[in-house]
Amino acid sequence: MIKIEDLYFSYSNARPVLKGINLEIKKGEFILLTGPTGCGKSTLLKCMNGIIPHESSGEMRGSVYINGIETKSSSMKEVSQHAGLVFQSPDDQIFSTVVEDEVAFGPENLLLAREEIEKRIEYSLKAVGMLEHRQSATNALSGGQKQRICIASVLAMQPSVLLLDEPISQMDPKGADEVLGVIKKLNSELDLTIVMVEHRIHEAAHLVDRIIIMNEGEIVLSQPPKKAFKNVDLFIKLGLRLPETVELFHRLGIDGVPLTVEETAGKIHIKKIQRNNNHNSPIIERSNPVISVKDVWYGYEKDSVVLKGINLEIGKGEKVALMGNNGSGKSTLLLHFAAMLKPQKGEVKILGMNTKSNSPYTFAGKVGIVFQNPDLMLFCNTVKDEASFGPQNLGYSKEKINSNVSKALKAMTIEALSDEAPHSLSKGQRLRAAVASILSTTPELLLLDEPTTGQDKIHIEEMMKHFLESKKTLVFCTHDIENAIKFSTRVIIMNKGTIIADNNPRKVFLDKELLEQASLKQPPVLHISQELGSPVLSIEEFLEAL
Repeated sequence: MIKIEDLYFSYSNARPVLKGINLEIKKGEFILLTGPTGCGKSTLLKCMNGIIPHESSGEMRGSVYINGIETKSSSMKEVSQHAGLVFQSPDDQIFSTVVEDEVAFGPENLLLAREEIEKRIEYSLKAVGMLEHRQSATNALSGGQKQRICIASVLAMQPSVLLLDEPISQMDPKGADEVLGVIKKLNSELDLTIVMVEHRIHEAAHLVDRIIIMNEGEIVLSQPPKKAFKNVDLFIKLGLRLPETVELFHRLGIDGVPLTVEETAGKIHIKKIQRNNNHNSPIIERSNPVISVKDVWYGYEKDSVVLKGINLEIGKGEKVALMGNNGSGKSTLLLHFAAMLKPQKGEVKILGMNTKSNSPYTFAGKVGIVFQNPDLMLFCNTVKDEASFGPQNLGYSKEKINSNVSKALKAMTIEALSDEAPHSLSKGQRLRAAVASILSTTPELLLLDEPTTGQDKIHIEEMMKHFLESKKTLVFCTHDIENAIKFSTRVIIMNKGTIIADNNPRKVFLDKELLEQASLKQPPVLHISQELGSPVLSIEEFLEAL
């Protein structure tokens, strides 16, 4: 179905991104394509659907065949009927206001008959479980529903190959399960060939036929999951995320590669574990809170209330994970912390200043926010220019600017990319460049919206450890429970515009019903440890408890 021969590619005036790729994928295979941030995964997908070389400038050598059609010598119209690409963010792909118009767009551009377009709309929406939303407004859908509509719009072109670029990276666990279930169903029932790029390996590994790992533009592993995970050292070396079940077996020295909790049960021959109860939560002084929110209400439209009576205080130095399902109000609350939104009712004070009576510019250099989409923040010619922009406009001395920029780039491990154009970088690298542009202003309060999106494990840990060790107050929105457990001192969970939990990670994540209410899941190691006598939340805690 897919045949790639000696493929090289480099973007204009840039280093090679793909270096001699040779790959064959059979009809009906479900491939998980992964690797460190910036290794060339997304570029390879674009070569498979013809965006490269037809719509992206650069130098390409070698050949890519999809269902016998060579992409280089065929038109985009022809290639798009064989390989369809779903992008990472559904909001970047949806442009129609009604669901059926979005799905019809591709077939309409092929000038198909009205009857055929009608058939394809119904077939595609039914395949992704969204037929009942045919007349719905696209902006009223959840993140998981939007991603399913994107998949349906590609299915309407009836491709032989479905290409997906991190389709679950911005979703809550429930939405991610829904979308992965749809993708697996399309693979099984329609015999659709699927190539999915994803960093959330632990959530998808049990569904796929083969894992392909890339590093520095080359394929370094291509094996079925059970065989691939026997190369644990390679995953660790490249900073890739292992399923907790696989990592636990490896750390305990037990043979086997369990991909699910069910496979793991009964194979760990330990009668009981005893948790050390000395994991005390830090005592935080909140008499002069960095953030104070009192009875805050906010809605973007007249009949749509997003925040409903929010009350909370966050003290200096706290590391707060703000969690909840897509659409729960997390990002809206974060924008209030940056004074970019003002409450319609109630009061928000940041560093003792009321946001209603102060411009967002008042907080420049004191509060830093990094958006979920880093592309909204990058506009300079080089990464170094991005990191210099803030301190220059705050009037810092040349020496201080150079020092701050150097420290920020080092903290985000992007010193080697300082002269690169920001938009030539991978998604994960762009996000770290955006973070560096805020760190260089040395804010007291740091706000991050989904900072782990598009990141491999090594860069997530390096970035979050930097924040954990600093004295800065940190609030980060995330769907990632493992990272919330590891890097937060406090977890706030939102649902439908209200706070439904506010406590230390242990108390929050042991409450299964609460998590289900917020479309979150308990970590696999918790299920395993509960059967052995004492609930623990991480592999490190599990090993300590032995």
